[in-house]
Amino acid sequence: MWTKEPFGKLTSGKECSLYTADTGTGVRIAITDYGISLVSFIFSGTDSKRDVLLGFDDVSGYETHDFYSGCIIGRVASRIAHGKFELDGKEYQLTLNNNNETHLHGGFTGLSKVVWDCEIVGDTLKFSHTQPDGSEGYPGNLEVTVIVSIRTKSNRGKVKGTFLSLDMTATCDQATPINLTFHPYFNMDGHDSGSALDNKLTVFDYAGYLPMDPETVLPTGEIVSTKGTPFNLDISRIGDLITDVPGGYDHTFHLCSKSGFVVPAAEIASKDEQYRIRVLTDQPGVHVYSGNFLDESKGKGGAVYGKHGGIALEAQNFPNAVNVPAFPSCILPEGEEYKRNITFSFCF
Repeated sequence: MWTKEPFGKLTSGKECSLYTADTGTGVRIAITDYGISLVSFIFSGTDSKRDVLLGFDDVSGYETHDFYSGCIIGRVASRIAHGKFELDGKEYQLTLNNNNETHLHGGFTGLSKVVWDCEIVGDTLKFSHTQPDGSEGYPGNLEVTVIVSIRTKSNRGKVKGTFLSLDMTATCDQATPINLTFHPYFNMDGHDSGSALDNKLTVFDYAGYLPMDPETVLPTGEIVSTKGTPFNLDISRIGDLITDVPGGYDHTFHLCSKSGFVVPAAEIASKDEQYRIRVLTDQPGVHVYSGNFLDESKGKGGAVYGKHGGIALEAQNFPNAVNVPAFPSCILPEGEEYKRNITFSFCF
């Protein structure tokens, strides 16, 4: 199912690869070993093809740009206040890669700016990487594995859905915070169609959203009902609501899923609702980011990605959970296994 081809070189001279799968159901998926970045999701209809992922033509774009296009995020996704936390009586200082004030998405390199080992195992891809003790300030040697698999669902011989599953596991030889996610930017009208504000967004069964401090872009610690607010997202055109969200969406929704169960978290659709991707997960939250700081970068095929040119849906734990006791714990005890799943369902 998976084929491998060159995807260019990093400035260090290291070669990277692109792995592509044609699902046989009208969906073509491409992933690179640089940050396990999701490069393209291409829908092939009877009359046209539509790539709905923002991305770049080769690995140089992923190395140069810092808006985390499609990549895995870790050791801890989102922000940690002042890059500090205390664990087992010891205070740790992480790198401050966000305005020299906050630790964001695992630091300057994290898990997204490295080349992962990859092998094709049957119909799956197995990515693995060890992040050494002290990297970005984190404790312990973290061994991470991501298994990428594709499956289809059929009814009476007719294909009803295509699913891309990302199974993430990790162990560490010291207790450590961990919060892994993926950061794809979607524009369901096509990655090269300009603004994604015509896309329609739904967030499923959730208990509320986490208000953010506008200065720090960190949760206040509250979980608030979305009723009567622009955070009540139910097949909503994003552009109709975002004007009432200062700065745009950069917020986490608290999912009601039971621990260990993979359930629908969010769905994004084209303006005509003909092309849809649903995000399923066993994570406690899904973070919606409306591409507020996309900076007119040139992407695949010369497409220009400006403000709100893509919508990121990040299934994850809550931001700054390591410092907020009321939030779900993000601490992985020494020797125990971290297991989380993110699945993308394709419908058209």
